[in-house]
Amino acid sequence: MGTPVTETIWRRLSADGLRRTPQREAILETLGDSGDALPLSVLLERSRRRLPGLGERTAERTVALLVGSGAVDAIARPAGEVVYRLCGRGHHHHLVCISCGAVAELGDCDVGDWADDQAARQGFLVQGHDVTVHGICAACR
Repeated sequence: MGTPVTETIWRRLSADGLRRTPQREAILETLGDSGDALPLSVLLERSRRRLPGLGERTAERTVALLVGSGAVDAIARPAGEVVYRLCGRGHHHHLVCISCGAVAELGDCDVGDWADDQAARQGFLVQGHDVTVHGICAACR
């Protein structure tokens, strides 16, 4: 049995038809326990403590599936490194510290109307958007 957060995610995944596998469980529980955004190499290392036979390719495919399902966020840090964390509920964006790489969620989004307007001017129809705001966190200032 996982944490309340990961159990909520499992209910959503199950409702979407995704099975609870040892690989998915190891990765979700590792992210849930971490509380931080983790690069794939660290996520794999820590997940192997729960599931020693977890292979790198399997972990990559599992993380990609969890990102695609909306259970996990993939966030690019300014230097290009991608980190992963459990996804918050609903539509949100991220703040990323350019100094330490800390990640925080932005819950309010006023980008939709602006994006729709800008896209329409160019003949586009918006299908979605994501925003990452880069700055310096309070701990690094």
